[in-house]
Amino acid sequence: MRHNNKIAKNWWLLSIVGILITFLGFWVYQNPLANYIGLSVLFSVILFISGVFEIIFAITNKKILKSWGWMLTSGIFDLIIGVILIAKENLSMEILPIVFGIWLIFKGVSMISRGFLLKEMHLSNWGWPIFGGIFVAGFGFMVVYSPSFGASSIVIWTSMSLILLGILTILFSFLIKKVQNFIAN
Repeated sequence: MRHNNKIAKNWWLLSIVGILITFLGFWVYQNPLANYIGLSVLFSVILFISGVFEIIFAITNKKILKSWGWMLTSGIFDLIIGVILIAKENLSMEILPIVFGIWLIFKGVSMISRGFLLKEMHLSNWGWPIFGGIFVAGFGFMVVYSPSFGASSIVIWTSMSLILLGILTILFSFLIKKVQNFIAN
């Protein structure tokens, strides 16, 4: 983010994305086996909505955010994966862990880049998104490397990863709001 008189617009969209992802994480945890197939449908819809919101956030802040292109790319990636998964309603249980693992890797890397953005802005707590992003991406690599691990533990690890990713996204949005308030004053 450049320190000038422009304000980060629509920071709350990222809060909504984070809340949706966090609720998805809790839902997955409470309904493990019965909702494994339902997880693919809900995951698809959440990805689609998340993609739309991230795209809007990136585009409305392209003159303000230095790394808006990464956020736009992340949103487009979510949107495309969401559309593909919605269109393929009969998604096989073998494919879900791999698709989810790739998504987690991408989102983890995206969260790491957000942490470095916060560091560049000299904000405290910039290390948490980096740490969380490494955790999320690491789990994604484990799932892609061993789909059987992903299939057997996807419910518990998915819920934990989604809750962490959702919380980090919410925290990032409030840090953006904090910068907005700082610049506005």
